[in-house]
Amino acid sequence: MVTFVTNYPNFYSMLKRNWKIAFVVISQLTDLIAIWLGGFIIFSLKWSETIQYITPDQNLLIGITVFTITYLVIASLLGLYRGSFHLSLRLQNLITARTFVVSVLITLAMNSFAHAFINEKSAITIALIFPIMLFLGRYVLKQINLYFQRLGYGVHNSLIVGVDKEAEKLFYRFSTFPELGYKTKGFIVKEKGIDPTVLPQYTQLETDRVIVSNNIDRIFIPSTEFSLNGYSYLKSVSHKTKVKLKIISPHAEDLLKISRIYDIAGITISTPVRSRVKIFKCFLKRTFDIITSSIIILLLAPVFIITIVAIYIESGRPLFFLQRRGAIKSGHEFNFIKFRSMVTDAEQIKQELMDKNESDGALFKMKNDPRVTRIGKIIRKLSIDELPQLFNVLKGDMSLVGPRPLPLTDFENANESEEFWDAIKERGSVKPGMTGLWQISGRSEIKFRDMILLDLYYVENQTLLFDLEILFETIPVVFFGRGAY
Repeated sequence: MVTFVTNYPNFYSMLKRNWKIAFVVISQLTDLIAIWLGGFIIFSLKWSETIQYITPDQNLLIGITVFTITYLVIASLLGLYRGSFHLSLRLQNLITARTFVVSVLITLAMNSFAHAFINEKSAITIALIFPIMLFLGRYVLKQINLYFQRLGYGVHNSLIVGVDKEAEKLFYRFSTFPELGYKTKGFIVKEKGIDPTVLPQYTQLETDRVIVSNNIDRIFIPSTEFSLNGYSYLKSVSHKTKVKLKIISPHAEDLLKISRIYDIAGITISTPVRSRVKIFKCFLKRTFDIITSSIIILLLAPVFIITIVAIYIESGRPLFFLQRRGAIKSGHEFNFIKFRSMVTDAEQIKQELMDKNESDGALFKMKNDPRVTRIGKIIRKLSIDELPQLFNVLKGDMSLVGPRPLPLTDFENANESEEFWDAIKERGSVKPGMTGLWQISGRSEIKFRDMILLDLYYVENQTLLFDLEILFETIPVVFFGRGAY
């Protein structure tokens, strides 16, 4: 009993620090309760003879159970739970509606293949009651989050560097959208200005004291050039105080409109390492990669054989395309493998086509690339050319989900400063992936810097649940060939 009382404050401290993770569980429980309250209402209506059912009660119970499991899985894959903390009520309701429709269709499909556990009248009643309960649950969940945020749960006390327009814009974003969980405590400036600001100004030399007195755990640097803009001293302060230092690019405004981006898409320059959490995440991710890639290879073995035969008949050998790639400049390199979709001298021809590049930075893209073969156009459209990377995954050079590995020559073509490469080095802290946020957000239509930001957002928010979301969204992207050329 004494031990429990002694550790009680530690429990609240841990809950505050991990509130966003706890909120995922609370969000799932809220939906679970909402669905079964809806089920209770349906059974109450039956008992009062307000509505009549053909099927026995236990069959309807099975139907609600199947719907519940389906809904929780689909909601997870569509990012409802991961986004609950950050998203507005309107956006949560939109994802809830999408999840409900998909779940109903899947449940009805399962119902048609099994013995009917939901009849027509039951289905109509569920379609009327469940959405009301789910939307009500989202409203209650939002109020719970706002209440606990006022108590300091999930809130990051933050400092913003500078007092220019970008800093002001970031401050008002944090103020306007409290669901982001950032509470601005002041501005860090090179020298204090004459005009008073809404919040106090601090010089760099005062940063250590301010971090302690205000319990700061985030410092944001608005930057148009992915640089520290003369505040390099803050990097050493971040390392010493274990405060996360983030660069916020203006590009973040556009990225926030893209699906799966639920927070400010900043670049983390420095972050305190949670070694135990990182080791567990790596183990879980590696185990998932090995099992899943092995299953996919076995299932798609016929596709491998057909593709190999087709490439050989059209243009002979080599059947595969090998290229040295990496996630960051001067980082780990490996042999990236794809089915060959271009003519054998594609790399030499590429130099002659550089002036026709339709992308920017390090990326080379052409919608009607003359180097692509007839078979190549087909396998590229369906992303079949990417399948051999499953062997890269098994070998351990890549993961199923992660930043897109780039050819080493592309790093030179990027023509970026060393400070830029230093700023994005976190991109190399996880293994490159076969798919990622870049692929499900437009693929070839996404510019180089936007791709980098998407990858860095993934690195900071990577979980197995997030990986499943991205894999789920990759299916329609591959099927419809969106953004592929």
